[in-house]
Amino acid sequence: MGLFGSKKNEFCTICKKEVSSTSKPKKEWDVKGQLCANCYVEFMKKPHEKKKNPDDKCVLCGAEPGGLYLWKPKKQWNVKGWLCEPCYNEKEKTDNELKKNCVLCNAKLGFIARHAKKEWNVEGYLCKNCWNLQESKT
Repeated sequence: MGLFGSKKNEFCTICKKEVSSTSKPKKEWDVKGQLCANCYVEFMKKPHEKKKNPDDKCVLCGAEPGGLYLWKPKKQWNVKGWLCEPCYNEKEKTDNELKKNCVLCNAKLGFIARHAKKEWNVEGYLCKNCWNLQESKT
């Protein structure tokens, strides 16, 4: 369609009728081309299965609560994917327990808990002294 040129006529992919205005079909319909208003409404009335997303389940337990009920795990948990509410709450509870004391010397951690680096092969949080000791070893 040009600015000053005439509008070329389009045809509906389903009924092959010539129409002046067409609608773009939804992806899940698997229809290539444009649709007239009547065919578009007919497709809207039919129930279509939505494609399942493999990311719509919990990484830990495999439950499928749906995309709205999944939580993104915290970065320091080293979990790839999404978690359901019970798994997220359990992971957060164990993480909070780890934040109370230093993993190496069992000293009570203050306001700032330092998460151990991956290359140290230490699971949990460290106090300032143990952090500095581990940092000096590397």
